Amino acid sequence: MELSDLKVFIAVVENGGITSAATKLNRVPSNVTARIKKLEQQLGKSLFIRENNRLRISSTGEQLLPYAKQLLALAQETLDELIDNSPRGKLRLGAMEAVAATRLVEPLMNFHHQYPAVELEIKTAPTGDLIKLVLAGELDMALVADPKTNHRLVITPIFNETLVMVSDLAYPPIKCPQDLNSDTTIMAFSNSCAYRTRLTDWIRQDKDILKIIEINSYHTLLSCVAAGMGVGIVPLALLDNYPFAASLQVHPLSDAWQHSVTSFIWRKDSVKSSIEAFTDCVNGNV
Repeated sequence: MELSDLKVFIAVVENGGITSAATKLNRVPSNVTARIKKLEQQLGKSLFIRENNRLRISSTGEQLLPYAKQLLALAQETLDELIDNSPRGKLRLGAMEAVAATRLVEPLMNFHHQYPAVELEIKTAPTGDLIKLVLAGELDMALVADPKTNHRLVITPIFNETLVMVSDLAYPPIKCPQDLNSDTTIMAFSNSCAYRTRLTDWIRQDKDILKIIEINSYHTLLSCVAAGMGVGIVPLALLDNYPFAASLQVHPLSDAWQHSVTSFIWRKDSVKSSIEAFTDCVNGNV
């Protein structure tokens, strides 16, 4: 059955006849009659009882009427949903833990307030893992550090981070890799972490990589460093939210190593209005 035929059928019922329905639909009566006959042929049953040049809806017509209205309403709802570009549905967001802890609190509040129809899911992971998840379609978008150009991705820089070395208060000043003691332990995330890569590349300038202990939380990493268990590299902004920052010593890196750019990434073939809306919320708080 065609939706247009169901629309004609409903018009005949609601307007009490062919001529009135034709006027309502801006059609000629013969066209309305042909549509009704076509629908009856498809169903193999009469939709109207014809008596004394008048039409009276049959029991089959009465049975069809509520379904016809539901089908037309559903079709209109589908069109409205597809035409309406306002953000809605699920948005799967990935972020590095440091970004989630320092940059996203206010944007998340604003986004939830402005777009309650969006169901937001958040996953924290290192940069390398987030990029893989976006490319695999398991995340809609992510905030990652220093992503390399990829023809499948849209990459939009959003935050400039200053990376610093941190140690306990008793550790000697660190200005170059040679200042690291030979027994120093590096506290870092997994190999997928862009900041860990930055740190190991910095160390490799002058010496072999020291012992590395992998940590899954920045607060745990900072607490271990404050306790004298090793050193690490973190965004400077992270220390503003760490309650025991006074127990840490901050060692600036040289210009060539301290600058990192956090960018939004999403697949070029998977753009959603909610992606653009969330990007705008974050930009409004930069």
